[in-house]
Amino acid sequence: MIALADTNLFNLKQLNYFKKKGIVNIRDLLFYFPRKYIDRNKKLDLRKINPQEVITFIAAVKNNIIKYGRRRRLSVVLEYEGTLIEAVFFQKLSYYQRVLKNGVEAAFSGKIEIFRGTYSMTHPDFEIVTEDELVHTGKIIPIYKITETMQSNFITSRVIRQSIHSIIKLYFNNIYDHLSEEIIQKLNLCDISIAVKNMHFPKSWENLETAKRRLAFDELLVFCVLMDEIKEKRKEIKKSFSLKNNNDLYTSELTNKLPFELTKDQKSAISKLNELSRNNWPFGALLQGDVGSGKTLVALFSALKYAENKIQTAIMAPTEILAKQHYKNFLNYLSFMPFFPMDILVGKEKASERKAKLQRLKRGETLLIIGTHSLIQEDVEFLNLGFVIIDEQHRFGVEQRESLRKKGLNTDFLAMTATPIPRSLTLTIYGDLEPIIINEKPAGRKPVDTRLFDEKDIDKLYKGIKKYVDQGRQAYIVYPLIDENENTEWASLMSDYEYLEKDIFKGYRMGILHGRLSSEEKERAMQKFKEGLIQIIVSTTVVEVGVDVPNAVVILIRNAEKFGLSQLHQLRGRVGRAEHQSFCIMVKSNKITDEAERRLQAMLESEDGFYLAQKDLEIRGPGELLGIKQSGLSEFKIADLRYHSNLAEKAKTIINENKKIKETIMSVNKWQTNLRKGFLLFHN
Repeated sequence: MIALADTNLFNLKQLNYFKKKGIVNIRDLLFYFPRKYIDRNKKLDLRKINPQEVITFIAAVKNNIIKYGRRRRLSVVLEYEGTLIEAVFFQKLSYYQRVLKNGVEAAFSGKIEIFRGTYSMTHPDFEIVTEDELVHTGKIIPIYKITETMQSNFITSRVIRQSIHSIIKLYFNNIYDHLSEEIIQKLNLCDISIAVKNMHFPKSWENLETAKRRLAFDELLVFCVLMDEIKEKRKEIKKSFSLKNNNDLYTSELTNKLPFELTKDQKSAISKLNELSRNNWPFGALLQGDVGSGKTLVALFSALKYAENKIQTAIMAPTEILAKQHYKNFLNYLSFMPFFPMDILVGKEKASERKAKLQRLKRGETLLIIGTHSLIQEDVEFLNLGFVIIDEQHRFGVEQRESLRKKGLNTDFLAMTATPIPRSLTLTIYGDLEPIIINEKPAGRKPVDTRLFDEKDIDKLYKGIKKYVDQGRQAYIVYPLIDENENTEWASLMSDYEYLEKDIFKGYRMGILHGRLSSEEKERAMQKFKEGLIQIIVSTTVVEVGVDVPNAVVILIRNAEKFGLSQLHQLRGRVGRAEHQSFCIMVKSNKITDEAERRLQAMLESEDGFYLAQKDLEIRGPGELLGIKQSGLSEFKIADLRYHSNLAEKAKTIINENKKIKETIMSVNKWQTNLRKGFLLFHN
């Protein structure tokens, strides 16, 4: 590898700075990609002067002179196709006077205005025209991230641009492509040398996108190799327990007692998890199921397989409401076994009750524990935890998930989410987990009728809610805010509730639910709603995940434009959970953004969570879609899964089909670090 010190492009002080930043050779510098680009292709047309537009033109210097007035300045007179243009400089006058001598021809870039009848420019960028290719003007120009320390070391965007231009000229033919010509053609990619050159000096925006696509593929290729390696390393770990294949004491009984038949997708998911559980190494799986698809029942069947073998399972949910709902549903499903060894552990409990639960858990008497963050507290100990299930896993940080897993020894792990994730994200962010998908809804459920209305229609919509409540059904009204905010015009729950209760829905049984209520108050409100004691519940997005009230058939969402697409889909999933026709009514304000309009239109187009997840990815990007900054995504420098989503699948396919690619990447020293720098090899 050719060191920067051997190129004679930088002085010692500059080299030391680059070394501190990990830039020690020409590969490192070539992968110091621009932060943005400026198009200096715009040519000068003096008949159409726009003082806000940067243009580029080549002109000859006629003369230059230092002028005096309120401020000393250098006036350089340029001639362009017979017209005179004045370029004015207020700094480095002697330098510019020396460089821009009479007769010098240069390319100038900047904004032109007419000042006192003369075409004028202030401090334009320029580049002396030589026989060599222009670097700084007359094209799409790369702009690099420059810190104050870099500037103090005379490392400017211009210096980096000139240095990289020189390196590419000298070493272009030495760049080795790790992809074969066959793969490059098959995937319609460009050579790595072309990609690097066009990242710095694209001749067109199309060239730049082609370069980004190639480098994005390389990033995703390395990432997929990393995920594969994690899965392979996991197979080297010996599991501390084994499950017997022929023991179905609980699962067969539950199957016989269910008042309905499992869907094909549920049966397939249960079968896949049972297969994984028989491995000698701990498995990791991601169970994705659209709202109302029956993931929780799949989790119960899987946990029972461990309970049959006296191995403990822990299920962690993000809220007490959801944890308690799981617990009650499991009790209902397992009512044929009144003494099934199951417990729940949440925040506020009597000290004596909590102590008793912890003792049962430590002795191994409790085989299935459901809880919230309480499960990861230090005093929670297991006898033989073998299976960890994280519900709505994107609501937990990596450390929280690992804290629970470490309470067992080489535990099996299942992450569950009701927020469908596009396949491209699954392959990258969760590439080390086995994907299991449930698309099928239970039989007898009708599609939710989704509609969009303006704020002016709200009174008519309230009448519609009354109609269905009068028929014995229930309804949600969801707000984006708890309290009024003087900085927004959003509807708020607290400001509207009294008006709704006393005027609009007078005589109806109403309830309120939001994040500032205590756990007991939230639990009490939801229980009353489930039992039908509350007909209309006014809520924030506390009801977004997991709340199951089959009799609720209408959800009205105020200021729907303020919610993300996945949030809207989750809210819609609160209705349509039985055989009744259900409605999702979105109400928008008068002024909404184009992005918000796209989200609302997507909701009208489809009820398919995976289709909407892909739309959400395209609209907002992966970080917003998932709600938190996932590890791995932050490492991507070029790949943007909104635009390069199909490349992740192609990278995975290439690795599976061509083991040599994986070996090549793995053989590079510290190959994991190439995720940040891209994957580029040089012949010396």
